[in-house]
Amino acid sequence: MSWSELSLGEALHIKHGFAFKSKFFSGIGKYVVLTPGNFNEEGGFRLRLEKDRFYSGDISDGYILEEGDLIIAMTEQGPGLLGSPAIIPVGDKYLHNQRLGLIDRLDEGLLDKQFFYYLFNTRMVRGQISGSASGTKVKHTSPERIYRVKVNVPDISDQRKIAMILSTYDKLIENNQRRIHLLEHSSRLLYRE
Repeated sequence: MSWSELSLGEALHIKHGFAFKSKFFSGIGKYVVLTPGNFNEEGGFRLRLEKDRFYSGDISDGYILEEGDLIIAMTEQGPGLLGSPAIIPVGDKYLHNQRLGLIDRLDEGLLDKQFFYYLFNTRMVRGQISGSASGTKVKHTSPERIYRVKVNVPDISDQRKIAMILSTYDKLIENNQRRIHLLEHSSRLLYRE
């Protein structure tokens, strides 16, 4: 397996989100405005049913996310969130907010999308993003800073193999977590009886 060094700017382009006006935020609606709070620290998408805000103002089509879009948290709303990646689970429901970066172009000859997701969850990448971030209380990054991140990657076929293996493990972990949740729920019901 041969590895080569790559600056992320050689393989991708990041689009900034839109600054949605807070006067159009509401508790109900069709579109959810995503924030860094919709990311897990270890990467991945999460809903926050009690905190998510909907948007009722005019929306440009360029800021409605599609299923499979890869987004990056560019503001550290909470510890460990800066640079966290997430994949949009459902299209035509979520909005691309200004504090998020959308990977709108990825050279799939250099980087596999799924491998890239896992790469962004490494300490090496997160450390470079955090180290170049601005802000004292709340850290921020920019597409230009992310473009300067250097990574070592295998060839594209090996990237796909690695991503497939990691994805399989993630699915197993997710299934086990669901089972644990169901068992905990069942045991609470049994205890109440």
